[in-house]
Amino acid sequence: MRVRRGARLGALGLLCLLALPPVATAGRFYPSSLTAPSDPLYRHQWALRSARVPAAWPATIGSEVTVAVLDSGIDFSNPDLAQSLWTNAGEIPGNRVDDDQNGYVDDVHGADTVNADGDPSDGLGHGTQVAGVIGARGDNGFGIAGVAWGARLMPVKVLHDRGWGTTASMIAGLRYALANGARIVNISLNGPDSSQALDEAIGEAEAQGVLVVTSAGNDGTDRDRVASYPASVRSRAVITVAAATRAGKRSRASAYGRASVDIAAPGEDVLTTEPGGGSARRTGTSYAAAHVTGAAALLAAADPSASGSRLRAAILGSARRGGRVDSAIAGGQLDATAALRRLGRLRSP
Repeated sequence: MRVRRGARLGALGLLCLLALPPVATAGRFYPSSLTAPSDPLYRHQWALRSARVPAAWPATIGSEVTVAVLDSGIDFSNPDLAQSLWTNAGEIPGNRVDDDQNGYVDDVHGADTVNADGDPSDGLGHGTQVAGVIGARGDNGFGIAGVAWGARLMPVKVLHDRGWGTTASMIAGLRYALANGARIVNISLNGPDSSQALDEAIGEAEAQGVLVVTSAGNDGTDRDRVASYPASVRSRAVITVAAATRAGKRSRASAYGRASVDIAAPGEDVLTTEPGGGSARRTGTSYAAAHVTGAAALLAAADPSASGSRLRAAILGSARRGGRVDSAIAGGQLDATAALRRLGRLRSP
């Protein structure tokens, strides 16, 4: 089976490109006194406010939580992502030896399961965009702020640079993430065929207490009738995410499903990182899933003992209901602050 990235961009895709020069990054974070991060494009990030992310930052910015991004890789040179990368402590950089004997040479910051090497550089751009929503470094005076801007991003390249991958590369990527300590895995990809091997790999994630967040897909169909994978895998380890607009409606291209799509999150005109250091607005369930992944990282940092199923329960149980998207999906819209409060890590005002 072939899988494609979750955000197939059409007329609503790239709206503008905002390139800014890099600046020095602050070394430490003090979220308890933070009123607004210093990132110049933060004020344009409507999606963060819609998902009630900033109100959670005084309690957590996702520090020390490893988030695997199974996608097309990450642009290591982007200043908003370079200092957020996960590092493999078992690998010596540049010695051309598989020091940790995991099958990937020099996988210092992640792996490429397509080409079976240790270089998950992004030749497509999609992974860099998804990663930016999740964990672009905040309060560094550059670009944007990610949802969990203290998290460690583990790029796992499972897509060719032309934008397609296989079930085998996805499974290998998921198992790499599990073997290397990922707490949360983002898979903003969709394919039409089921796979027992994929079910088994997600079962391994559930057994290890890892949460897997997937995009519902951008074909505008009812997932209760037309399955897509891994979105349609039924597991307590999986959250499937639809895209919502600024007005709280289901994005026109977003898949939906009263029984099969769990929650909606901002996924239209989302400002995020681009290869080369710029920023752009993007649309698709890929970016909606990334918001939920970032929120999960905030919760995981606030409660290091929480299992993936507990994180899932807190996110779904606190979703805002009564909106325009409710009739199309199982739950409501993402509310990161309410999820943190439901987990017992934030006091009610």
